[in-house]
Amino acid sequence: MALVSCPECSNQVSDAAVSCPSCGHPMQPAQQKIATPQAKPKEDKKELFKAGGSNFVLDEIAAVSSVKTRNWVYLAIVLPIIIAIIAAWMKMEWPIAVGVTIAGMMIISIFHVDEGKIASTGNITDISENMDVVSQRYHDSISDGDLIIYKGRNTFVDMNFSINPERVAEFSQASSNSHIWLYAIGMIAIALGYELNTPLFYAAGAAIAVLGFMIRKASIEITGVGGAKVQLYTKANDVKRVLGDLTQSIESANKA
Repeated sequence: MALVSCPECSNQVSDAAVSCPSCGHPMQPAQQKIATPQAKPKEDKKELFKAGGSNFVLDEIAAVSSVKTRNWVYLAIVLPIIIAIIAAWMKMEWPIAVGVTIAGMMIISIFHVDEGKIASTGNITDISENMDVVSQRYHDSISDGDLIIYKGRNTFVDMNFSINPERVAEFSQASSNSHIWLYAIGMIAIALGYELNTPLFYAAGAAIAVLGFMIRKASIEITGVGGAKVQLYTKANDVKRVLGDLTQSIESANKA
């Protein structure tokens, strides 16, 4: 340890002293604090989910849904309808042939359903890709335990959807009126049969009304956090169960 002179009073002071004991003059230079630049927090990267040629932010998807005609319908319904239309034009008078054609086209259009939808923040996107594959990719990307998954079918169509409760702002039961149109068409056909005294119209009207009963389905309307609304179709007797599962899932998440 060495002695040095105080620059203020020239008194001999240890070089380890912080200040001069005689006059109090500081002997050590003030330690400068060096500001260490703090690294900016990394932003969470948004994982993308690709489907149907579109890119979605995975954690912003509220629901993935599909409604698809069951394969046997094409053989059991569409083929006989085509045969009936051809036979009508070959063997019957044109009013009856036109009636059979219109009825057949309506039935085919109603039962030929193959639609997929993704409800993301603010948007509803129609997906033309195979929805079985899309849904499986979605389940693989997000834990199944975090989703409300529904797989149901009525007589003619498969109805599948997956809901992410964290992205749901509102939900309620909605009406599905497609079967009511069949009831109406059936009644019109029966009325035409009465007016024209044509048994074929009686039979067609009754068949169409029965089909209306067989394709009944209900729907749930989901409003995502971004405001997008989509209808998810279920069997008529399953809709309350799905609503209950969704309610329970959201309430459990709020309590956690």
